[in-house]
Amino acid sequence: MSMPSAVRPGAGLVILSLSLLGSLAFFGWGLRTPPLDDVWRIQIEIGLGQGGGMSDRDFQLLQRTLRRYPDLAASLLEDADSDLISANSGGVVGCGFAYLLRRGSGSPGNLVISGIGGGRPGIHARTQGASMSGTADDTTPLRWRLPDTGPFPQLVEVRLSGGIDPRRVPAALVRLLP
Repeated sequence: MSMPSAVRPGAGLVILSLSLLGSLAFFGWGLRTPPLDDVWRIQIEIGLGQGGGMSDRDFQLLQRTLRRYPDLAASLLEDADSDLISANSGGVVGCGFAYLLRRGSGSPGNLVISGIGGGRPGIHARTQGASMSGTADDTTPLRWRLPDTGPFPQLVEVRLSGGIDPRRVPAALVRLLP
C-alpha cells in the first residue's frame, strides 16, 4: 500500500528539516567550552587550592593537553624541570591535594612525601597509567619511583586523607628528588 502523493513530504520540507538539524548541531558544537578554557580553569583552581582537586575527567584532559602542547608544561614550570603547580608553601601542602608536573618523564624521579605535625596521612598518588598508596609521617616518608612514560610532560596527583583529626586535612611535604 503506498501513500498518496499529497501526504508525502516534498523535497523542500526534507531540505529545510535537514538544514535546521544541521544548524542546531553546529550551534550546539559551538557552545561547548574549548578544552584549553577548561585547562586554564583547572590551572587556576588547583593553583589556589580550591575545588577539592581534579576529577578523573579533568586529570585526563590536562594530561592529554600537556602531551599535545608540551610548551604549556614549559610555561607552567617556568625554568624548572619539575615543580608543584598546585597550592603549596615551600612544598608543604595543606589543602588535601597536590599536583606535580615534570617537563619530561625520561629522567628518573623519586616522589617523596612526608607527613607534618605529627600526623600520619593516608596518601594516594597517581600518574597516567600507574598509582601508589600508603602512609607517611615525620620520620618515615613515603617514596615512589615515578614510571618512565617517554619524553612527554608527566602530571602526578597526590591526595591526602585522614591524619589525627579526620575533619582536618593533613599537611604533607611533597618533593621530587632525582
